[in-house]
Amino acid sequence: MKKNKGFTLIELLAVIVILGILISITTISVNSLRKKQEEKNKENIISSILTGAKEYNAKNKIDDNVPVSVLKIGNYVDFDENKYSDLYNGVVIKEKCNNPLKTKYSIMVDNYSYNDCGCEEQGSQNQSSEICKE
Repeated sequence: MKKNKGFTLIELLAVIVILGILISITTISVNSLRKKQEEKNKENIISSILTGAKEYNAKNKIDDNVPVSVLKIGNYVDFDENKYSDLYNGVVIKEKCNNPLKTKYSIMVDNYSYNDCGCEEQGSQNQSSEICKE
């Protein structure tokens, strides 16, 4: 009698099902990590835009609101405007706080207002790089 070597059809199907489950779990976790990273990148760019607006206003002594395109052209911020067109077309709004020595810079993105937390107490004299989302 001849002895057959190899895998049965059931064994092969079981391995394929297990691999399919592992691949789907990996894909789901990678996509969620990618979304979180994209959100973090956007917040970093928003922070850069708000910092650029502060520098622009400090150097040019302008009290008006600043279009982000002006900041980009003036090399106050650096980001890919094709990828973040909603940011590129935005305007940084400069507002006075209740404390006359403090100013808040904010920008509207995706129906949320992001600001530099300029009116809130920071705990120290140095401004935090934290972004407040309203």
